[in-house]
Amino acid sequence: MVVLDATPPEAVVAVVSKGDPRLVELEERTGLHFPADAEGRYAGYYPRTGEEAIAQLEAARNAGAEYLCLPATAFWWLEHYAGLAAWLGVHCRVVAEDRQTCIVYDLLRSPQETAADGSAVDRQLQALIEAVLPEDAVLFTLGLDGKNLASGGRTVSSLGRGNPLGLQRRLQRAAGSSFVLVGRRESDPAPDPALDSVFKSSARLVASRPGLCDLYEVKSPASAARLSQSSREEDQLPRSSSSLDGEGADKLTKRLERLGLAGHDGDSPGSRNEARD
Repeated sequence: MVVLDATPPEAVVAVVSKGDPRLVELEERTGLHFPADAEGRYAGYYPRTGEEAIAQLEAARNAGAEYLCLPATAFWWLEHYAGLAAWLGVHCRVVAEDRQTCIVYDLLRSPQETAADGSAVDRQLQALIEAVLPEDAVLFTLGLDGKNLASGGRTVSSLGRGNPLGLQRRLQRAAGSSFVLVGRRESDPAPDPALDSVFKSSARLVASRPGLCDLYEVKSPASAARLSQSSREEDQLPRSSSSLDGEGADKLTKRLERLGLAGHDGDSPGSRNEARD
């Protein structure tokens, strides 16, 4: 129950299982043995050193693991593998801790990424989301704390920067009206070419705020296939609010200007809603 409460549906969770198949049977989630061999089965042995444990965890993350679960029977790892414990403390956020059952780490987000960005930034992000997204949208955030962006029928789920493969899988499974909000602040890491490639194939840019964020709309699988050829041509064209039609473009532009969010926008779903106002 702790793992289910701490992780979203369809998450991939690596579990220190000692080969017990019951520990990787997680409702609506994919459980992986850790450490595992090349076939995903329990490796049959524990890491020899903390450095080896870190390397195996990095390999699991590269293979798609998004969370690490340490059952109570494996808490001794944090004492025996001191290097691993220190690495987890720096690079991975604790999303659940129950000393009777387990500790769950988010392998894709560090404690620093979850620090508050300041009320001014929160207000800017909230204003942008309210102006552009439909009320029932699904919003993923990357490098931003999205806990204050959920409202009404809108759901928000945080992703991490370090796993392009996992990100692509999540976007391909996204249903309905789905978007990704990516942090682009000066303190953020430089854009990862692998992540940019995922966005190019699976999403389209609908809004950009220099020094703050980019907002992408996730393409449906059918739409992604249909637009794969035309996307190369679109990349050569400038994107601006002028790509919207008539009254909808004027209204969205004026609304964002009033919010102090004038910037680079594509054909956003919000503009279609406002055109009907």
